[in-house]
Amino acid sequence: MTSQETLKLFDSLYESTYNDISKYVVCNCNNIEDVGDILQNIYIDVFKCLEKNIKVTKSYILGIANHKVKDYYRFAYKHKIVSFFSTNKNIEIEDSIPDSFNLEEYTSKRYDTELVWQYLKKKKVIISKIFYLYFKMDLTIKEISKILNITESNTKHYLYRTLKELNKYLESEGDI
Repeated sequence: MTSQETLKLFDSLYESTYNDISKYVVCNCNNIEDVGDILQNIYIDVFKCLEKNIKVTKSYILGIANHKVKDYYRFAYKHKIVSFFSTNKNIEIEDSIPDSFNLEEYTSKRYDTELVWQYLKKKKVIISKIFYLYFKMDLTIKEISKILNITESNTKHYLYRTLKELNKYLESEGDI
């Protein structure tokens, strides 16, 4: 194959696979700043394969991409980078954020929730289970008592006593 034919074939492969390969790399890399380097390494290998007259398909390029992402992060210092993306390959970040999203309110609620769970971790396991079932799963006191095999009276006692203690705790933290 001549160099002109190789270039034309490479351009064709690049155009037809770039979007899918870049999505794959973005979803599997640990830092968005590394995407360009990894993509460059992938397509350099694709070009080298074409020069050697190796038949290159989209699945072959995905295999190269898989190896290049793993190779790029093989060194321990690369693992310290926090991922901004899910491993879900079909994610569209902007589309997943609702227009009504309020970052300040979300952060405040998240902080309050973490305070509550930190407090509950210091309590008996049964109390954490009751809180989870009552507030997260929206079960009734009767359903919770049946699931946990304790009386309804005990369930109410644990729930309301802990809510009262929790209220005092949050007041002392200055959050209410």
